[in-house]
Amino acid sequence: MDRQEIVDAALDLLDEGGEAGVSMRAVATRLDVKAPSLYWHFRSKQDLLEAMADAIVAEMGDVAVGDGDPSEQLVTLLARFRTSLLAHRDGGRVFAGTFALGPHVLDLSEAAVPLLLRSGVDDPGDALDSWFNLVRFTVGSVIEQQSAVDQPHQVDRRSLFEQLNAERPTMLRVAARIFEPDEDRRYERGVRQLLRGADSPRASTD
Repeated sequence: MDRQEIVDAALDLLDEGGEAGVSMRAVATRLDVKAPSLYWHFRSKQDLLEAMADAIVAEMGDVAVGDGDPSEQLVTLLARFRTSLLAHRDGGRVFAGTFALGPHVLDLSEAAVPLLLRSGVDDPGDALDSWFNLVRFTVGSVIEQQSAVDQPHQVDRRSLFEQLNAERPTMLRVAARIFEPDEDRRYERGVRQLLRGADSPRASTD
């Protein structure tokens, strides 16, 4: 048994039962070993979750970038990151709950920060901050999308929405965007909005 086997078993449990279904005991049972043996490879469940987050990013494959438009490359890179998170139940929650510094996460950042510098951000530290904001936006949108799938629909929410907003014509006009959202379109729009503001001068704090 090695670290990768443990991570793979944990990801299988994640896909079956969500983050709540992942525990050291459950992973040990899946691998038919005693739970203490896992601690030779991982100091804690948190350590395992960080390895899982890195494994999810690894599923993006090669993150090397070329000489094309840096903003478009960032949009593509982030879309691939989002797809990897969405490929696993609670993938967003796993990533959000870690301070992920695995090799694949670092490789992704190493590819992205120079793209932000090429797109007009002057300072490497500001480029890193912008990258963190883009990652957080991506992870947050994934958590919201994955949480919506698990929410029980016990009432006709659209009918209730229309009743509550009878005197709110703007909300009624955009009801389809609420109840039949194009999540891919919404996400890309948000990323492009963030990228447009990434190279803006920082507001003065004087």
